[in-house]
Amino acid sequence: MSDERNHPRDPLSAMTGGLVLIVLGIAFLLAQNQMFGVRWDNFWGVFLIGLGGILLLQALLRALGFGHRRGIIGLVIGAGVLITIGLIPFGGSEWGKWWPLGLIALGVALLLEQFARRN
Repeated sequence: MSDERNHPRDPLSAMTGGLVLIVLGIAFLLAQNQMFGVRWDNFWGVFLIGLGGILLLQALLRALGFGHRRGIIGLVIGAGVLITIGLIPFGGSEWGKWWPLGLIALGVALLLEQFARRN
């Protein structure tokens, strides 16, 4: 009981598990019925896009004051990465070759930001 008072439960984090299962079910349903161009070889892209959407929704709700207000920038960055990787099977072949450079650039930018904060 005392742990609950010291660390109140975050309602948004508690909902995330259910949302992830819903997105996974939608991805399987789309692949099974081959709806909207989703097949078994690219259903994981739909799942990653859905996960990114969940993170963006969490960031938006946290910014509006629902739940604990922590890690909003991290949620947005994580969402962008997941959505970008999820779009790979639906993009052209050139995108599939060069998308890792975006991850590298994002990592370098985050490192430079941390060094700039310390100085």
